[in-house]
Amino acid sequence: MTKTITVGNFKGGVGKSTYVELLTYILSTKYDKKILVIDSDPQADVTEKLKRTFHKEEMEPETELLQSIKNAVDSNFEKTIEDAIITIHDNVDLLHGSWELEQFDTYVVEELKDKKARYYLFYTLLKDIKEKYDYVIFDTRPSTGITTTNAICCSDYMIITTQTEEASANSTRKIYNYVGSMLQYNENIELIGILPYLIDPNGSTVEQVEAELRAEFEEDVYEHIIRRSKRVIAWGKYGITEHLPYDKKTLHMYENAVKETLERIEKIESEE
Repeated sequence: MTKTITVGNFKGGVGKSTYVELLTYILSTKYDKKILVIDSDPQADVTEKLKRTFHKEEMEPETELLQSIKNAVDSNFEKTIEDAIITIHDNVDLLHGSWELEQFDTYVVEELKDKKARYYLFYTLLKDIKEKYDYVIFDTRPSTGITTTNAICCSDYMIITTQTEEASANSTRKIYNYVGSMLQYNENIELIGILPYLIDPNGSTVEQVEAELRAEFEEDVYEHIIRRSKRVIAWGKYGITEHLPYDKKTLHMYENAVKETLERIEKIESEE
């Protein structure tokens, strides 16, 4: 059964797109899972990162995503958004992000007069597509807009990424409460956990913020945390590699986080 996961925070630069990239890479290449990545962030960072990793930099979709959405809505959903999907690996399809998605919220408000229906557009667009995949993974923009709400309303699970700094911790509290408020629209969504990203592992403030996160959110905080790495910066620029110095050590750090993600999902499902 397909599992749909949204990865997000209201603050940018907290490792969100990087974790989507690594989660996709590890699930597809190490676990042989079929993945659909949906890049709903107009900056399209995860789109560019994954295309570099799988050497598909020149590949573009037949139709830009927002236009494909408009075409589907105009046809009363007889058309799908599959023409906005590109295949970048045997196990990875990508709903290609683009700057045009900046207009998604405005389009939805103007097109859909039923306010509640505005939250379920992605749900409707994906319901006949997603069953082909083991996982559907949303990368979201750092905001509470209609795009992010749509992702949450069609997801089974949520992962919150956060830096160990005070501003990110405050943002994490806000999105944690926001996800709780969204239960009125998607009563089935479950929080997988809060994944901390250490920007300065040796800093005392970092340790204090991490301790505060664990004290406040307890077992919702991942045991396996992500530490800032120069290899990840290089991967973002050139694509993920496994043969260069420190590749294996850095990849192992993310493999532990992915393994914990799967274990947390298994635990949630066993308690249902």
